[in-house]
Amino acid sequence: MVNWRIREAVAEDIPDILRMIKDLAVFVKEPESRVKLTREELVRDGFGENPWQLVMHSFITSIPLGMDDVCFMRDLYVDPAFRGKGIGSELFRRVSEIALQNSCIRVDWNVSHGNKAAADFYEKRGGGVYGRVEILSPHWRTFTGICCQGTSIARH
Repeated sequence: MVNWRIREAVAEDIPDILRMIKDLAVFVKEPESRVKLTREELVRDGFGENPWQLVMHSFITSIPLGMDDVCFMRDLYVDPAFRGKGIGSELFRRVSEIALQNSCIRVDWNVSHGNKAAADFYEKRGGGVYGRVEILSPHWRTFTGICCQGTSIARH
């Protein structure tokens, strides 16, 4: 059995975070060359004066939307060797918990069209397809979930 725990990322995690971002790009068949995030940007954005919140290796940021905030989950990635052990479910639960603590009305995230396993994972947890986003490429769907009842995500 593998022991694991979820904790806030620290600067020493940066090499692992960058590796997993590149691994995710490969997994969703995006060219690794499209990964433009540098170590310096990650230090600034994750550990600077106004950092995004980093939970384990899942990026979360709050986006003002009119009068309400939305939590945008940038990436939730679990190394393939550790999948199927509940780590992704716990990370997702923690994202919802953090969103609620920050008075966010919902959590949004994107999933590659080709990543059926991820889409199924989120749909089982109450996420619903909201639309299609073409910021990165035409191959991404936007999911959304409403924060409610403690830390659950309900279908929108």
